[in-house]
Amino acid sequence: MKKTLLMLLGIFLFVTSAVAQVKTVAGKVTDEDGLPLPGVSISIKGETTGTSTKGDGTYSIRASVGQILQFRFIGTTSQDRTVGAENVINVQLRNDATALNEVVVTALGQTTTQRSLGTAQQSVKGADIAQTQRENFINALQGRIAGVEVNSSSGVPGASSSITIRGISSISGSNQPLMIIDGLPMDNKTLNTGVLASDAPGSQTAFNNRGVDFTNRSADLNPEDIESLVVLKGPEAAALYGIDAANGAIVITTKRGKPGTGGIDYNNSLRIEKTRAKPEIQQVYGPSAVGSTTFLYYGDPYAPGTQLYDNVDGFFQTALTQKHNLSFSGAAPDNSINYRLATSYTNQEGVVPNSLYDKINLTGASQAQIKPWLKVDLSMGYTYAKNDQSFKGVGGPLLGLLVWPQTDQASDYLTPAGTRRRLTNLAAASEVDNPYFNIEKNIITSKNNRILSNLGLIFTPFKWGNLRTNIGVDNYTNENLILRHPESAYGNTYNGVIDIANDNTRNISSQTIFNINSQNITKNITINGLLGNAIQDLRSNTDALKGQDFLEPDFVSVNNTNLRFNRSTLSQRRLVSAFGSATLAYKELLYVTVTGRNDWTSTIPVDKNSFFYPSVSTSFIFSDAFPSIGKFMTGKIRAAYAEVGKDARPYAYRPALEYKTTTNGGYGYGFTGPNLGLRPEFATSYEIGTELSFLDNRLGLDATVYRKQTKDQIVNDIRGSYATGYILFNLNGAETRNEGLELTLRGTPVLNPNFSWDILANFESARGKVLALPNALPESYVSDTWLFGNVRNGTAPGLSTRSLTGLFYLKNNQGQLLIDPTTGLPLRSNLFVDGGYDRQPDFSIGVTNSFRYKKFSLNFLFDIRKGGDVLNATEQFLTARGLSMRTLDRNEPRVVEGVLRDGKENSATPTANNIVVVPNVQNNFYTGISEELFIEKDINWVRLRDVTLGYVLPDKLLQRQNFVKKASVFVTGTDLLLFTNYSGLDPIVNGNSAAVGGSGAAGIDFGNFPIPQGINFGIRIGL
Repeated sequence: MKKTLLMLLGIFLFVTSAVAQVKTVAGKVTDEDGLPLPGVSISIKGETTGTSTKGDGTYSIRASVGQILQFRFIGTTSQDRTVGAENVINVQLRNDATALNEVVVTALGQTTTQRSLGTAQQSVKGADIAQTQRENFINALQGRIAGVEVNSSSGVPGASSSITIRGISSISGSNQPLMIIDGLPMDNKTLNTGVLASDAPGSQTAFNNRGVDFTNRSADLNPEDIESLVVLKGPEAAALYGIDAANGAIVITTKRGKPGTGGIDYNNSLRIEKTRAKPEIQQVYGPSAVGSTTFLYYGDPYAPGTQLYDNVDGFFQTALTQKHNLSFSGAAPDNSINYRLATSYTNQEGVVPNSLYDKINLTGASQAQIKPWLKVDLSMGYTYAKNDQSFKGVGGPLLGLLVWPQTDQASDYLTPAGTRRRLTNLAAASEVDNPYFNIEKNIITSKNNRILSNLGLIFTPFKWGNLRTNIGVDNYTNENLILRHPESAYGNTYNGVIDIANDNTRNISSQTIFNINSQNITKNITINGLLGNAIQDLRSNTDALKGQDFLEPDFVSVNNTNLRFNRSTLSQRRLVSAFGSATLAYKELLYVTVTGRNDWTSTIPVDKNSFFYPSVSTSFIFSDAFPSIGKFMTGKIRAAYAEVGKDARPYAYRPALEYKTTTNGGYGYGFTGPNLGLRPEFATSYEIGTELSFLDNRLGLDATVYRKQTKDQIVNDIRGSYATGYILFNLNGAETRNEGLELTLRGTPVLNPNFSWDILANFESARGKVLALPNALPESYVSDTWLFGNVRNGTAPGLSTRSLTGLFYLKNNQGQLLIDPTTGLPLRSNLFVDGGYDRQPDFSIGVTNSFRYKKFSLNFLFDIRKGGDVLNATEQFLTARGLSMRTLDRNEPRVVEGVLRDGKENSATPTANNIVVVPNVQNNFYTGISEELFIEKDINWVRLRDVTLGYVLPDKLLQRQNFVKKASVFVTGTDLLLFTNYSGLDPIVNGNSAAVGGSGAAGIDFGNFPIPQGINFGIRIGL
């Protein structure tokens, strides 16, 4: 009996002691300025128990003595605290973007510390993106991330933007990165005009639609909904995302409600925009009748007193843009449930009359801890966007504006009867469109309705792991209309042409990941990892219809046409993937991460459509390994190697039957022939880098050297022998190499409670080179880049991936220009040849300065580029028509420097040209002038891309009422300054849209509108 009582007493004392060890720990979490930090995640290491800080930064949690509390907040340095005898634990988290202990988001939505990463990635806060007031968030990334390049196609609202990471590697395919939003892919497609019925072979009227642009679909995302954005720069960092991330990945996390921060937030912005510049044209010589094209200006000088109108200056308007954002969010104190509802409205006018971009966003997101082992995350978003654009390039209003006679007031464009006012007796198709008539009667309109949904479930049945599964649908309907009015130059021949194309896209994605938390193998070695699979089913169905021969000229409807041609395009792709990753850590000094992924794709023949690729990366914290070094600095060295595959576009290896308009109709194969031997392309990539910080993290450097080589690359639309019965083929066999250097330098020269100054500088120098083409082809090019004259984005082995080829001037073996003995004018090649031109810049730099003085803040970003060639095709167009300022010397005799092509041009004594030409007599001196003379080499620029001045209203002022909790005002300028040696309007614009593959037409400026200057005024308030 005594022994039994002693045993019971022992059990009681043990239980009492254990219970006594469990207690409530409370405290406050602040940032480095001592301000409360709400929404900080606090968890017990190795368990699922957790909470979050409230709005005042306070928290409380039940824990046992000896357990470790983990304090984590994205963008700050995480901290661990062991529970001891004290009941209060206060923590200060440093806000350091590159501290080795900072918590960062990586691939597949995983979070880890910066020290463990063996690959290059860089993040941008959502607030910094929204601050720029850009309607398309992609345009806010230029200059903010080393290695990232953004190209906008023009300065009109809704213009598409392309983004590339570490240059151009694919000769004809897409070079844009994968977009991930809350863990699942987001479609960033730009509608390709190839799906239009008027673009189809056999449509009776095949049009050049290269002057048509549509918005890239990532613009549907509201920048105010972005919490953070992470760029995974290379295949090494993005290997777990598979073939779609061969060009890197952009991982976006949207906002959620946070404890203590609930309420209503509202902000608005009003922007005023005006055009940056206008082309200068000569006002001395009038029109002539020379040539078959109207409005050539080789006539007599204008008579004294002739009234000249400044049609160019009067055409552009001051544009207004308004934005309104409203959100309602909140969370339970323990973050067991949170929610956020938001809506926004954007109404953007363009400096080009009748250009408009309207967008409405509705978003909702909620997370809930249903059970201790089950958490649910649901987000949904709806976007409606309407975009009205003008044509650009050929048939666009800018070229018509420049060519229109200055003796005529262009704004008077209608007759009393309401029809197009004409200036000549030539056919309507031979007279350039009046620019005002063009923007009123020739229409490009796009309407888009989009729903994004994402349901995530997190099961935590074990302390050592959890299972996360997401399923989402990205569904949108894109309605497009293109009208060429019956009286217009391009529509007159067919009495009007209307194009309608409705793109119904439905993308279903699912992803399941089993995470294994860090486990101790030995005292010094830990391991963690994941296993997962993903399924994507992508479908796009475009129904297009072209109508021509209008019954009533101003009634815009296909029902108003006599002749019609329809075209349906179905694009389907299915991707099934399995992947895994494991990270081995030694003393938190050395990390090794190994990943592997296998993809099965439907766009490659069955016997070759499964391919596996691995990656390995390592990170070594040498400053911790060698304490003598760690006294002065912190630093790590990282290295990574990856292989990544890439599949073909849908239906690349087997042609589909299509309707034929030939006699007796029926079905037949199209232009593109089969290639049942098509295989996936593979890229091998490696990078080596270091991260260093000095002076207690006041100064930091991140440097990366990378190299990527793509073999067996698939090149689309290669012309083959007509004897095969086909015209185009998709072939393996190209090889490219990309290499470069990336540097990110950050510093805080001044840091005190009232004033601080932060600097972030990004540097990139990259080179892309073509090593081989399929079947030893002499040249490859994307046909859509053949915008003007005889220059295109052609490339060949040994050339840059951004080279230009053309019918350039002929030269002898000494490099001297060859002259025609009969005319005294230079001779041109009959074949497209390399001229030594490269649109790739030597380097680019983005410098961001952030100042804070008490309640004031000032942020500005300079975008700097050195080198890179640009074709000023607009200037060539003006020169050939006698409008360029350079044609004012037309009466001066001259001898073109070169040698005659008389059979002795390659001898030791070639015949020097001595033939005198007078351009005013020999108009083909200008009308036949080569585009080569208008490729401007080594174009540099310094652009003040964004500048924001903000002021937070004092708390004392807000305390006088109980309605507004916080308020601030701001002024933001966009593209205010541009310093460049480029003679055109803007060197950054792109002659094509973002839908064009390869290097596209970036660096080809033809009839493009420049990026306008804008100033925004706005307020932000919280209720």
